[in-house]
Amino acid sequence: MSGVISKINIATLLFVLGHGSAETKDLRTEQLFQDLHDNIGWIVEDSKDGISLSRKPIQGMGLKAVMVAKKTMIPREIIQSVIMDVGNYENFLKSIGPIRSKEVQRSSDWVDGYQFIPIDLPLIGDREYLFRMYSYGYNSGDTTSIIHWHLLEKRDDVLVGLNNQNNNRVYLDHGAGLWMAEETLSDTIILSYRIYMDPGGALPEFLVDMMNKVSVMNIFKDAIAEAKLRQDIIVQ
Repeated sequence: MSGVISKINIATLLFVLGHGSAETKDLRTEQLFQDLHDNIGWIVEDSKDGISLSRKPIQGMGLKAVMVAKKTMIPREIIQSVIMDVGNYENFLKSIGPIRSKEVQRSSDWVDGYQFIPIDLPLIGDREYLFRMYSYGYNSGDTTSIIHWHLLEKRDDVLVGLNNQNNNRVYLDHGAGLWMAEETLSDTIILSYRIYMDPGGALPEFLVDMMNKVSVMNIFKDAIAEAKLRQDIIVQ
């Protein structure tokens, strides 16, 4: 069983960060953002070390969205800087296996990135995707999201040169996520990461479900750890 879990960890980003370079924020993606943002419907399934893990059915989708949340005093600006630092993901997202992350292009409002996830499981192709990420809410009425991202449609002209290891790759094009910072009555915020991504291909539902729970939690923990390091440097 430990060998299976190890392979799952290699595959964990399958359901996790996502984003790219030809924007396609269509009506389906807008509805997905609304569903992720809505606090109604989330069911807590686990809680450990102050971090809760919840899931939520998404209408018309076979898989459930995943949310992890924790109270923190880390300033949201530092958290934003960590999540937007796509080019350095490989340096601080250490718990999610040998993924490849590259920044493709950047503007004053967004950053486009590429991720390649090798899947060390028989008969299952590697995954890759392009994404676009913004450091604000998904619409003008969203005042609690500090990051929103969505997957982009496949662009062969962009993918050329990013990864040429093999052709046995599944391109992911439907997924989105929100990093939200909700105020509390104290000096803390409730930081949450909410995500839905269709992993594509012939993956057993139980395997995807297990991967989702592990991967989102690991990304959340790694991001908070990096934000805390950056906060300590600022304080010094």
